[in-house]
Amino acid sequence: MSGADALLRLTGDLGDVGDVGDRDRSVLGGKAVGLAALLRVGAVIPDTWVVPVGADPTAAALARLAAVAPRWAVRSSATVEDGTGLSYAGLFRSELDVPAGELAEAIAAVRASAHSGRVAAYRERTTAGSPDVEMAVLLQPFRPPVRSGLWLGRGPGRGRLEWTAGSGETLVSGAVTPAWEEWTPEGRTAGSEADAWESGGQPVGTACAMLQEALGVPADLEFAQLDGTLLWLQFRPMTAALGEAPGERAHQPGDQPGDQRGDQRGDQPGDERADECSDGRADDGEQVVRGIAASGGLATARGLRLRDVDDPRWEPGAVLLTEHTDPDWVPLMAEAAALVTAEGGMLCHAAIVARELGVPCVTGVGAAALARLGSGRPLAVDGSAGTVAVL
Repeated sequence: MSGADALLRLTGDLGDVGDVGDRDRSVLGGKAVGLAALLRVGAVIPDTWVVPVGADPTAAALARLAAVAPRWAVRSSATVEDGTGLSYAGLFRSELDVPAGELAEAIAAVRASAHSGRVAAYRERTTAGSPDVEMAVLLQPFRPPVRSGLWLGRGPGRGRLEWTAGSGETLVSGAVTPAWEEWTPEGRTAGSEADAWESGGQPVGTACAMLQEALGVPADLEFAQLDGTLLWLQFRPMTAALGEAPGERAHQPGDQPGDQRGDQRGDQPGDERADECSDGRADDGEQVVRGIAASGGLATARGLRLRDVDDPRWEPGAVLLTEHTDPDWVPLMAEAAALVTAEGGMLCHAAIVARELGVPCVTGVGAAALARLGSGRPLAVDGSAGTVAVL
C-alpha cells in the first residue's frame, strides 16, 4: 500500500495488501479490510483509494483523482463495519456517480453518517458498550454495471445468489424483488430463471462458491458485472445464519421454460407475482400471504402499514408493513414485532439487519398483498416459512 496526501491506494500487488488485516480496522475501516482479503485470494476489485480515519486529503490529491476518472463511487468503511459479529449493512452512507469535482463534499457526507440516528438505534439494540464508530472512506472510479449481484453463503459450496439489472442500489435497498438462485455443492438446485446467470462463460454462482471457499468462511459478497466480467465490491463474513427458501416458485434443473413451482418467480419489479397465491387459505381458514423467508422467527401483532418513516401512527411492537425500507427505517425496525415488505429479497439490507436484530421478516409479498395486510387486523408472521397470516 502506498500513500500520499492522506490517500492510500489498494492495488493488486500482494506486497501492498498482504499484511492488511482486522488489526487495521481502526485506520482503514472494515470495508477496506474486506477488499484486501478479496485481493489476497485473487479476486478482481475496483481501483480503490482509502481516506484513513481522521485524514483529510488535500485539494491537490483530489485533483489527481480527477485525472483518473470523471465520476466516482464514495463508500463508507467504518471501523465497526463488516465485522464477524455485526455487519452494519446499509447503515452508513455511500455516494455513487459523484463528479470528481465534488469528492470533498461526498467524503464529508459519508463521514457524517457514522453519527446518524439509524446507526444509534442499531447500536442500542445490538452493541451496548462497544467502541465508538470512526469512519474511513473508499474512493473508486464509477462505471454503471450491466447487472449487480449479491451472494450470501450457508456453508461450503452452498449459498443464495440474487441479482438485478443495472445498479446494485435497488438490489441492496430492497426496492426490487430480485432474480435468485440456490446453490449447493452439487451445483444450482433452483432459481427464478430457466438458466443460470453466466459471466465469462461460467455460472456466477460457481464463481461465488469458489471465492467463498478461498476466503474460508461463509461469505457475504457484493459484485457487479461489467462488460462480461465480474468486479467484486465487498466481502464480509456472514453474521447471522441464512434460512432456507421455502415456498418460492422455482425453475428446477431440467425444467422446461415456463414451468413454475412454488410461490415466487422473481419477475421484473412492479408486477404482483407474490399476490397470485396470497388469497389462498391455510387449513384452519386463515388468509395467508406468501413471500420470501428473509429473517426467521414468529411474531403476532397488529399490522401497521407506513409509507413514511416519520409517520406519527407508528406503534412500537406492531408488525411494520412497507413497500421497502432504506437505512432510515432501522429505528422502527428495532421496535417492530416483525417486518413485511412488498419488494426485496433474502439478501437486501433490510433482511440482513432484521436477522441481526432478531426481527422476523418476510419480503417480496407484492404491493396488493401488502395493502390487504394493512387492514389493521392482527397478523401472524412466520419469517422462517415466509408467510403472513391474517388472524
